[in-house]
Amino acid sequence: MGKWKNQQIGDSVRLHSFTDSRYKTMRVSVNMRVPLVRESAAAYGILPALVSRATERYPDYTALSARLAELYGASLSSTVSKMGEYQILSLTAGGISSRYAFGGEDMGAQLTDLLLDVFFSPVKDGEGLFPLDGFLQEKRQLLEMKDAEFNDKITYAHQRCEELLFEGQPGGMDRYGSRKEVEELDRKQVTDAWETLLSSAKFDIFVLGDCTPDLDRLQTKFGHLGSPQGSGMLAFEKPREVRHVEEVQPLSQSKLSMAYRIDCTPEDAMLFRLMAAVLGGVPSSKLFQNVREKMRLCYYCSAGLSLNSRTLFVESGVETENLEKAEREIGKQLEALQNGDLTEEELLSAKLALRNSLHAVEDSLPSLEGWCMGRTFRGEDLSIQAAEEQLLSYTAQQVAQAAQKVYPAVVYCLKGSGSAK
Repeated sequence: MGKWKNQQIGDSVRLHSFTDSRYKTMRVSVNMRVPLVRESAAAYGILPALVSRATERYPDYTALSARLAELYGASLSSTVSKMGEYQILSLTAGGISSRYAFGGEDMGAQLTDLLLDVFFSPVKDGEGLFPLDGFLQEKRQLLEMKDAEFNDKITYAHQRCEELLFEGQPGGMDRYGSRKEVEELDRKQVTDAWETLLSSAKFDIFVLGDCTPDLDRLQTKFGHLGSPQGSGMLAFEKPREVRHVEEVQPLSQSKLSMAYRIDCTPEDAMLFRLMAAVLGGVPSSKLFQNVREKMRLCYYCSAGLSLNSRTLFVESGVETENLEKAEREIGKQLEALQNGDLTEEELLSAKLALRNSLHAVEDSLPSLEGWCMGRTFRGEDLSIQAAEEQLLSYTAQQVAQAAQKVYPAVVYCLKGSGSAK
């Protein structure tokens, strides 16, 4: 069994490694955390995809693709996500274990080299700016993604509900900023943002799989970068009232997105995961069995927990005439759970589903990294095995007590006008 090793290699840089020969692959990634700020969100958001297009050594898509092919089909990818009030910008190189390389290459060193090229030698033109063609293409793709999220009404309803919940606060912002802010980006702004990012972000570097990190090299390259940043779950604020917002669009099916604030501590994280599963996270949950199956009030109805923002979301797709009934019944199911209406069978089903999810964490390196990132951000100090033991120990009474710390805050209705768009 592999073991985690966490090392501080700079004032604002941590190295997390997990070495295990059971894996046939390896993964080297760098995660940069910065506060989510309206003035910089769009510029930072476009950067991971932009800088990973090409490097000075591999100056175009063809050359970089050829290099990845030489590394036995290695991958170079980027993601942008959000944790609470922070933007997480990630660059990752992944490939096969060195023991499968026909030429005896040190794949860990090769992938690290490639990632270092991306960070410290991205392609720039004669003016010292990111090339125009790449900038325009990434900008266009980001705008297309924004349009796709608008057209995906499940995603859109959730985003609008979150915006309303944290209106005027960073927690309500999109991880890429607004569409207007993306449209207004220029190359000089984005190029300058890369240098600012390297000097101001907090870095979490992961080396995972059948490999070991080159500590000295990573420390030499990254140790002087960054700036201390905060972390942790958003502060809990009990809602003073429930805010109802309705928007009408030409849709055949309405969407109902309901947000709740939860009074949860990092130590109670697994308990609240179990509570959310019992309420609406698994097929045996109250929302699925009652609101969807028995009462037939919606096409789907599920609860999802956002621990980093201390928020529970309930999402459902509903016929327009059933919106009020569905909202009322969802509230009744939460109230029933708060009052202790929970059978041992329901509790066990939720526990087993979550236990399976915990067992699956180590099935892939991306999920392993996600587990560690979230746990580190929130200040949780549990291994997967300890989390499983904690999960199985909870009683129905404890779950009900957790449900009593769930407070309704926003009800957002995306109301269909009766005709599909």
